[in-house]
Amino acid sequence: MERIKCAVIGTGIFGEIHCHTYTEYGRAELAKICDLNEERAKYIAEKYQTSYTLDYREIAEDKEISIVSVATPDYAHKDIVIEMLKSGKNVLVEKPMATKVEDAEEMVEAARKSGKILMIDFHNRFNPLFTLTKEKVENGEFGEIMMIYTRLSDKISVPVEWFNWSSKSGPHWFLFPHIVDLVCWFMEKLPLKVYGKATRKVLKEKGVDTYDVVSAILDFGSSYAVVETSWIIPENWPNLVEFTFNLQGSKGMVSINPAEKDFFIMGSDEKKYIDSPFYHGYTSVYNHTYGFAPLPIKYFVDCVYEGKQPFIKPEDGLNNVKIIASIMKSVEEGREIEI
Repeated sequence: MERIKCAVIGTGIFGEIHCHTYTEYGRAELAKICDLNEERAKYIAEKYQTSYTLDYREIAEDKEISIVSVATPDYAHKDIVIEMLKSGKNVLVEKPMATKVEDAEEMVEAARKSGKILMIDFHNRFNPLFTLTKEKVENGEFGEIMMIYTRLSDKISVPVEWFNWSSKSGPHWFLFPHIVDLVCWFMEKLPLKVYGKATRKVLKEKGVDTYDVVSAILDFGSSYAVVETSWIIPENWPNLVEFTFNLQGSKGMVSINPAEKDFFIMGSDEKKYIDSPFYHGYTSVYNHTYGFAPLPIKYFVDCVYEGKQPFIKPEDGLNNVKIIASIMKSVEEGREIEI
């Protein structure tokens, strides 16, 4: 089987998942990786037996590479994505597509002009918990959707310790894309208007100048959704991620807690007295990727390999950015914002 040559730009936590997936998937070959941190780039290149560069333009110039994953920080997607599309690459970009509406619009236009595939990695659309629920919604088992409530949050160590760019993002850009996309995917339409509230204190006092918690109401006309996110979950919380999804229909309801698992590890670390690994999202089983995080990467390879368009469109990413930007405009102006 001929393998499609792939590259990964940005080899952080999620970037490495892309590297691992391309390495072990039969239709793909990890041809090159790129990271500004040479120590990290060298480590990942050696681990996955590939070459590395510090300049993403080298990947754009490589005619043999057909697929590029862009897993750089939230705010640093636009220029790289557009460069890759212009050079004839198919691009899988991590969420959020961008942190500015105009950037996302330019990326959509670049995809249209290039004729290449651009997909945003909304990997919760591949989580069996949600795909099964979506199927039941479409079959009418819950009747008409009346309301959705969903909350996705991280421990405070994520913005304070994991990244040096947290002030350029926030829970609204780092986490909202997941659940805002899920809400629109289930509703099968976009909200007409939004209203948001937020606080900005705890993280700012720790030197991270962004929002602590953000909540919003998304008005879909005949139904609505409440979305919430936090970046200040206490460090001794048993899970890295706190995730809740409740859907109320006219004939039934569903309640999902993706982070709740019967897998707990007790250690001697006083700061983190218990751990509950997020194994069903991504883990390695005999060097093969397992979980819903690698699935959209393999799906993207299949789309390129088979010459088909993904069911996640560039416009889905653009609309996601527009909704979140409108929520934050509502927060800043203290009023309801029409989409």
